[in-house]
Amino acid sequence: MAKNQIADLWDEEDEFDPLAVDDLEINQEDMDDDNPLDTVDYPTMRNMPEDMQRESVYSPERQGGAVQAVLAMLDHNPARRPVLVSILGWCEGGCVNSELTEKVDALQADNRSVYGTTTLCRMLERAGALELEMPETSEEREDAAEGVEYLEIKERVDPVWRTTDAGREVFGQMTDGSAFRTMVFDRDVKYLEVYRAVMGFANESPRSKDDIEQLVDAFEVVQSPRRFGGHFIDMLEKTDALCWKDRSWQLTDLGRRMLPEVEAAFSKKGE
Repeated sequence: MAKNQIADLWDEEDEFDPLAVDDLEINQEDMDDDNPLDTVDYPTMRNMPEDMQRESVYSPERQGGAVQAVLAMLDHNPARRPVLVSILGWCEGGCVNSELTEKVDALQADNRSVYGTTTLCRMLERAGALELEMPETSEEREDAAEGVEYLEIKERVDPVWRTTDAGREVFGQMTDGSAFRTMVFDRDVKYLEVYRAVMGFANESPRSKDDIEQLVDAFEVVQSPRRFGGHFIDMLEKTDALCWKDRSWQLTDLGRRMLPEVEAAFSKKGE
């Protein structure tokens, strides 16, 4: 393109400001002006067609109930599921935001994410799994000498996140091993011996993907149809039995609880 053509295009679009935000195009329906921690404005939706703008908002109204909304959100955010479920557990008896932030940051240290604690909690709140309890931010005072009332702002505001009944129900479903049992003992039962080997292998010590790939390749059952180690890593991670931590794959607490069941099922199958 010639320089004069480029110049003409620039002149035509000289009013374009990539940093400008048209507030009229931001769908504020799901925003909560009373919540000072509400920082989720879904900026990528600003210029989407109206019928698509709230596809990523999971709410009881949209999904037909809080439990359904939370489960749908977890299903569509598999990479964030472990931390979202952990938040529900940590907040069961109430957890102040500062403490929760430390826990979330530690859990996400090995899993880079643009989602901070507030964003994750607001997602759960919108779905009906969490409630936010805001402390009083000011106290009324009166100057006796002048007779003038004023507000004294407290130095620290640390709100509490608390898991709702729906959140507790979902937490129970996510941590009772039912998803794991459905995957390993039903859907993928053909590969029971492979799951047993991979879980036992990871339970002995943290493993790399290459380690697991080599282990899986030794099984005849994975040759046809072809199954690679990544398949078993993916399925175990999706059912929260395996996690990526310290640059290696490790068995989770749930995975360790499920391992004896896998051993028992394998022994019974061999009888």
